Amino acid sequence: MTSTAAQPEPTDELPAPDQTERVILRAAQEHGEIGCPCDMLVIGDTTGALTAETLELVADHPGARVLSWTSSRAETDALAALLPGPLEAGRLVLPTGAEPAPLEEFAAGAEAHLALARLPKSLAALEDLARRLAVIAARSGRDDLTLVAGGRVKHMTHSQNDTLAAVFTEVRGSRGLGKSRALVASGPRADVDAAQPATGEARVAVRGQEQALALRGLGGVFGGARADAGSLLLLEALDRAVVAGELGTGGERSAAAAEDGAGENEMARADGDAGALPLAVDLGCGNGLLTAYLAAALPGMRVLGSDDDADAVASTRATLAASGLDREGVEVTWDVSLSRCEEAGADLVLLNPPFHDGTVVDATLVQGLLDAAARVLRPGGQLWFVHNSHLRYRPEVEARFGAVRQRARDRRFTVLSAVRA
Repeated sequence: MTSTAAQPEPTDELPAPDQTERVILRAAQEHGEIGCPCDMLVIGDTTGALTAETLELVADHPGARVLSWTSSRAETDALAALLPGPLEAGRLVLPTGAEPAPLEEFAAGAEAHLALARLPKSLAALEDLARRLAVIAARSGRDDLTLVAGGRVKHMTHSQNDTLAAVFTEVRGSRGLGKSRALVASGPRADVDAAQPATGEARVAVRGQEQALALRGLGGVFGGARADAGSLLLLEALDRAVVAGELGTGGERSAAAAEDGAGENEMARADGDAGALPLAVDLGCGNGLLTAYLAAALPGMRVLGSDDDADAVASTRATLAASGLDREGVEVTWDVSLSRCEEAGADLVLLNPPFHDGTVVDATLVQGLLDAAARVLRPGGQLWFVHNSHLRYRPEVEARFGAVRQRARDRRFTVLSAVRA
């Protein structure tokens, strides 16, 4: 769903395009026919610079719009705040609905002949993007749709050309600009199948019994359809605690109530909301492994998977469906740091957060997620948190929660639990 609702007044802080964005824009202009009057697609704009510059390119063509799509809820909201004027005027279209819109649905009805993007980090994500653009071209009858995707030369490989060549009839490199250049892919093939999720499986202990959970990975979701080692270590420790009855309201009591038909009051949250089931949250649900475990292991609880990334939301929903766990009381939301989750409303939060911004370790990425966990947990609720062992996050958790217990540790990862004071 898209929106052109009015936004706050713009600021003068529009970011300048970086070198990679400049080479994308130059290659697009060399391709020709900008603002013909046709719509233009901007994909994955993390700063707003590429969207703002594209709006300038089509400014003299009153019939042209810029459709800027990003899988990130936070980046979508930031673009809406950064460019309220074009959004209100209908010159800019963003996927600002509560539900994530796949790129091909977002662009339905558009007359787009150019799509501008940074090259995705993985080949799987690049193939997913190319296939979605081929679907858009087929549905709109635009066999002239061209993708201009830029990147830093040191991160570019011939495999990217091959991936695009499987979907487009022509792929060429642009002239370089400093250490950046772009790939220009045109002529989408008519016989290309739509993007399909990667499939996988994880075998984990669920209440002490080994169980196979189906995994699905769409687009650039972290881990694809594989179980990452940090999540597996967390689940090993968590399942031991579930079997031992250490999760209080959210653990043994809720499961027993579900099995023997105990009344709702037996499962009421400690906040006094009689009749409301306790809530377990997977914050940053990724491909849905942790969400699926919660749905399987804690049948007497509501389960919420939440992620900023639209691919993660779609992957988690697909994982739950494939595992037969998309039951009543299990929800997956496209949200930033649980902004739609009530304060002190959760009994359990699982967190396996990102620690990299691109290829660089960024230890600050977890700060807002820990703050969110502290906000939504009720007094006595538990956080279970896995992190890279060398990053030493225990003081950060102690500052927000108080008592912290190490549950597992290996060479790569550490699992901590904490109780909300």
